[in-house]
Order: sequence, then C-alpha cells, then structure tokens
Amino acid sequence: MRAHVHVRFVPALVALLAMLLAAGCTSGDEEVLWGVYQEPVRPGALPRAAGASELTVLWRKSLGRGAENGYAILKPAYGADGVYAASRRGIYKLDPASGATIWRREVDSDIFSGVGIGESIAAVALDNGALLAFDSASGELRWESPLGRQFSAVPVVGSGRVVARTANGMVIGLSAGAGEVVWSLERAVPGLSVHGDSAPLIEGDAVFVGLSSGKLIANNVITGREYWETEVSFAKGRNELERLTDSDAAPLIAATTLYAATYQGNVAALRLQNASVKWKTKISSRLPMSLGGGRLVVTSELGDVVALDAESGEIAWTQDGFRGRGMSRPLVLGERVVVGDSDGNIYSLDLRDGALLERRRAVSGAVVALVPGDGQFAAFSSRGQLSALRLEAAPGGLSAN
Repeated sequence: MRAHVHVRFVPALVALLAMLLAAGCTSGDEEVLWGVYQEPVRPGALPRAAGASELTVLWRKSLGRGAENGYAILKPAYGADGVYAASRRGIYKLDPASGATIWRREVDSDIFSGVGIGESIAAVALDNGALLAFDSASGELRWESPLGRQFSAVPVVGSGRVVARTANGMVIGLSAGAGEVVWSLERAVPGLSVHGDSAPLIEGDAVFVGLSSGKLIANNVITGREYWETEVSFAKGRNELERLTDSDAAPLIAATTLYAATYQGNVAALRLQNASVKWKTKISSRLPMSLGGGRLVVTSELGDVVALDAESGEIAWTQDGFRGRGMSRPLVLGERVVVGDSDGNIYSLDLRDGALLERRRAVSGAVVALVPGDGQFAAFSSRGQLSALRLEAAPGGLSAN
C-alpha cells in the first residue's frame, strides 16, 4: 500500500519512514486516502463562518466498502441520465434527483479506480489488472480487457477511446467499443513517487497526461502519436524525497490555456497549441483544480485553499484556516468555492476573498472526491458514502471544472 507523503522539512528518521510508506509499507490501522491530504500539522481553530445557509444535502447513499482500508481511487461521475459511482466491489448508476439505484453490478475483484464515463459506457479498473466497461444504459458488461497491469488512475473515456494509466509508467489507449488495445506508450517512473497518477484529460483528438517526473505530454488520442512534451516542474534536492515532483493533479483546459500542477513544484498555465509557458506560480498541489470567475482555485499540500488570477497566476487570496484537516480538491460553483475535509464536512467559501461562509456535514468519513453535476454536486467518502448537495445561491451557475 502506498501513501502520499509531506516530508520536505522533517528529520531523517521520519523521512525514511515516509519513504517506506510511499514505497508500499504501512503499520497499524492508519487510514490511507488518495483524495485528501494528511498533513503533519495539528489543526488549529477554524475561521468563523459567516452564518450563510446555502448548502442543502439532497440525499445520502452508502455504496459499500470505499477506500478506507486501501489505496483505491474512487470518484463518481455525472452523466446525462444518472450519476455513476463505485465501491470496492460494485459499480452503480443512481438517480441524481433521489439517489435511487437504477442499476448495480458486482465484480469479482476489488475495484481500484473509477468511474470513467463516455461513449455509452462506464469504465472501472480492477486490482487484478482487468479493465471493465459496462453499458451505461443497462449496466450489462460490454467488454473486459485483462491487461494484467497495476492501474494508477481513473480511466477516462472519449473520442472513441478508453485511456488507462499503470503504475509502471504506461499510458494505454483502448477502443471504447471493444476494449482492444490500440496504442500504448511508456515513460520512466522515478524510484520514489507519490501514490496514484492524475487522470488523463481528453480534449478533441488529444489526450493530456501529467507524469511522475513533473512533465506533461500531449498525444493523439486515436493513434497515440506524440504532439508535444514539456516540463511543468524540475526535480530539485539532495535525495529522492526532496526531488518528488509528480504531476498528479489532472490537467484543466479553458479556451486555449491548459493548467497543470505538481507536487513540490508549480501551478502553471500553458498555451495549448505549443505548450509554451504563460505563467508559473510556486504552489505544491496534487489534487484536481477548479476554474471559474476568472480564478483558478487550488488545494495546496498543506490544506490551504488558494485562488489565483487565471490570466496572470498572481495569488488573489489564501484561506489557511483548514491546515491539518485533510482537505479535498476545491470546486468553483458560481461565486462560491466548496471543499471537503477528512471529517466529512463541506465548506462554502466566497470566491471573491476566500471568506468562510458555511460548514455542513455531508458524509461519513473523509471527503475523497467532489464532482459537479447539473444543479448539484456530489461528495464521496472514504467509507463509501455518496451524498448529493445543492448550493442554493450560486450566482453564475455551476462550474464544469
């Protein structure tokens, strides 16, 4: 089992322990979570909320075993006619209005990552190295591809392909219709890396992938042909721990700009056509970002929620009251930012200045995924509980990022 680490300024013995944890060893019953930060700092007092009452929990549903005792990367996804989610032993399609089960399918091996949706399928990757695709309407198994690899990210679907990533540095493109491998590429993986990889991003005929080396690559999603490769961050330091620079945050595209982030590195804006750098800001992050209202919002490695000007990269505000609380990725929803913590709480912030407006308990367990839907958003927990929430006052509508 591999866990992400925050060890830049720790004594050698603690650093060695962190290295062992990242390489696959844990002791006791410590919970290992992918979608949050476990910061080595004691939480302080929360900032006082403004007393807003904008968040409403629409429904909650327990799906079964989540990532609580493992290293799975489980994330729900909204489709046109349902919300798709996975526990370790099953995949679900739910009614977004009520949470009622539309269909459910159990699997023979634990699910490592999912759900990726598109092309009328819902895809999950299993611990046994198989990739499964279910018909999104009926839930029937469309195909199974026994790749025999250890997966490292949620599979993504688009432009006639399913793109999967493996722990040994492979990116594999399969046909969405039949599950046949069409192309693959391999990049070297550093001896020590942060657990999990960023999900690829498919945009048109291109697929963008952040690598454990701090690089970002763009390839043709149909053929696998390379378009470009660029450095988001350079590895620096005297040992492998200090040189960790994984690009674990999924890339994000708006118009002709691509945004990327790395652990112990930078948040960067690149020109989509040729990967030239528009700006870089020194912030360490490994969680998905969100964009709205001219601001790019990031959760830093310490749990700070940071808003940057999307055009210049200048920091507009930092909300540092969440340190030590295992914060999730942020979501920009109109003029609000929502973010979750390791106790199952959802917080609402003002996009203009980062002020805390409201806190509401949403799920049991740590919030490991937040995803936007049509007029609502979903929070998924380490204990396998899924909640749908509505933000009553979200001027500007819900962000799709």
